[in-house]
Amino acid sequence: MVQRCWGDADMSAADQSLLIAENVTISLAGFGCAIYGCIVSRQLRRRLRRHEEMGPYVLKQLLGSGGMGVVYLAEHRLLNRLCAIKLIRRDRQTSRRLIRCFADEVNATARLTHCNTVQIYDYGSTRTGSFYYVMEYLPGLNLRQLVDGFGPLPPGRVVYILKQICGALHEASLHGLVHRDIKPSNIFLAERGQMFDVAKLLDFGLVRPACEQGIALRNASTQLQGSPRYMCPEQARGLSPDCRGDLYSLGCVAYFLLTGRPPFDEPNPVRLVLAHAATSVPTFEEIGVEVPADLGAVILKCLSKQPEDRYDSPRELLAALETCHCGRDWTWREAELWWKELAACDKLPMSHRPETAEETGSLSPFDREHVPDDTLLCQNQRL
Repeated sequence: MVQRCWGDADMSAADQSLLIAENVTISLAGFGCAIYGCIVSRQLRRRLRRHEEMGPYVLKQLLGSGGMGVVYLAEHRLLNRLCAIKLIRRDRQTSRRLIRCFADEVNATARLTHCNTVQIYDYGSTRTGSFYYVMEYLPGLNLRQLVDGFGPLPPGRVVYILKQICGALHEASLHGLVHRDIKPSNIFLAERGQMFDVAKLLDFGLVRPACEQGIALRNASTQLQGSPRYMCPEQARGLSPDCRGDLYSLGCVAYFLLTGRPPFDEPNPVRLVLAHAATSVPTFEEIGVEVPADLGAVILKCLSKQPEDRYDSPRELLAALETCHCGRDWTWREAELWWKELAACDKLPMSHRPETAEETGSLSPFDREHVPDDTLLCQNQRL
């Protein structure tokens, strides 16, 4: 660059022209860089918005992830309502079978309206073609987290929870559907409308029709699927269970809630499956856990190896639970007191405000990293 200034008396016209040209070039270069930076920044903001927004929903934070999908806490921009959005994981988007399984899950769940079944709000796909569905956001914790954090439950509370799930299963059975993956991590306790200990049945990813009159599903299969710790004997033998298979799994959940352990706790999944298929469940007396006799009899009936020896329907199980005397020990009053006491100690989230995993101890119905009860799927996939 010419080092002379405009005040130099001996600066020639050629030097002045050269100086002007150099300054214009520098200015244009700086202006071009600024424009380029604005374009890049705008593109980055657009990409960020595409990741943060899905139609009318704004993604707030990751709630959890599993073998098939990831779940985000989100908010509807116009309604200001929190919800949970489940998307197929990017590394699973090329699996046609998992996409069909995902679609069947939302189609089956959307037809169920019982208050103890998780509610579906919306279904769609992103700009990149990834499918998602929107469901109600549930502040609370699942039964696995409840027992891991606070120990076995009192019998009255177990009856209180089981009766609610019987209602959800009753509606599913009327539609000819079998859940096939009932386990503690798929049952969530939440606060809904200032009612506490509201049980919600989640994850209908393995739902199947029990008869030809049921809702048509495209991925029905007789291959071994389900959670080994809570799998009914029919599933363990590779057969297709009816609603009585769900009652067996619900009996396993009740056993876990009362004792802090499932009926069979082998570390090997194959041994677990074989145990459910052929080994009698240890009685409560045999493992040294005190359970009211009437409730113990109801649960062990659910855990019978042969379907015909169990209750014939969720309604029949509900009627049996209503005869258990301990059921009077836990009502909405006890539930409300329990939750509010914990809220006072800041041990559980008691509102719809977003919580980080560190704040809540990963209290999400979809956080599978700390849940050992993986669901077996065909093609060596897991949910």
